Amino acid sequence: MGSPIPLYLPQMPNSPSGMILHGFAGSSDSMLEMASHFHFNTIIPDLIGHGKSPCPEELKQYTLDAMVGQIHAVAEVSFEKSFDLIGYSMGARLAIEYALEHQDKLRSLILIGGTPGIDDDAARHERALEDAKKIAFLEDKGLEQFINFWESQQIFASQRYLSPETQMRQRRTRLSTKPFALASHLRASGTGVMISRWSRLNELKIPVLLIVGSEDKKYIEIGRQMQSTISSSSLSIINSAGHATHLEQPANTAKAIDKFIGGLTNEN
Repeated sequence: MGSPIPLYLPQMPNSPSGMILHGFAGSSDSMLEMASHFHFNTIIPDLIGHGKSPCPEELKQYTLDAMVGQIHAVAEVSFEKSFDLIGYSMGARLAIEYALEHQDKLRSLILIGGTPGIDDDAARHERALEDAKKIAFLEDKGLEQFINFWESQQIFASQRYLSPETQMRQRRTRLSTKPFALASHLRASGTGVMISRWSRLNELKIPVLLIVGSEDKKYIEIGRQMQSTISSSSLSIINSAGHATHLEQPANTAKAIDKFIGGLTNEN
C-alpha cells in the first residue's frame, strides 16, 4: 500500500506524551483551548483532508485503516515511548481503531464523545442512508449551507451557549474544510459504513477514559455500554456540556484527563 499520506503537524513541543485527534470538519485549532489546560505536552495533527493536511483524490485514503497508518507515521517520529491517545467524535472512532491495531504503542486511550460503531445491521444501514443524504446535500447546496445544517443538528444544540467568539472560531474552522474531503470521510469512514468494533472492545487492556457531556444523553448510554465492556475503563461525565466537551467545558475536560493521566503516572 505505499507510504502513508503525511499529515500536517502545527507544532512539535518538547517531550510530547500525548496525541489529540480532532473531529469531523475540525482541525488542530479546535483542540487547542482544551490542550492549553493540560499539565503535559501534546501533538495535534490535522487529519487527512482537514486543516493544512493534504486532500487526496483517492477515496481509500479516507478509510479508518488508511488514517490509522497516517497517524501511526506521526507517532513513530514523535514519541520515544508509549503515549496517551485522545480522540473526539470522528477522532475517537479513529483512536479506537488505532488502539486495536497498535495497543502496544499506547499508555492509555481517552475518548470524548466516542463510539465503536453501530452493531445493529438495520440501524447501520439507516445511518448509511442518512450519510448518503448528507453527501448529496453537500454536493448540491455547497459547503456553507451544509455547515449551517451540520451546526443545526440536535447533537450540537448546547453549543449555542458558547461565547460568540468561540462559535465564530469553530465556524471558521468548519468552513475552511474542503467539501470533497467531508464527502470522502462520510463515504469511507462515516458511522454508517465503518465496521462495528463493539465485539472487539474487550481486547483493550490499557487504561481507557470515556468522556461524555451531561447533556449528551445518547453518548452517555453509549459510554456506559462501553464501560461495561472494557474492564480497564472509567467514565467521566462533564457537567453543563453536550457532545463537544472540549469546546463547551475545555478546562473541566482537561481536568478530568489530567486526573486520569496523573493516576497512571502514580501507578508507574
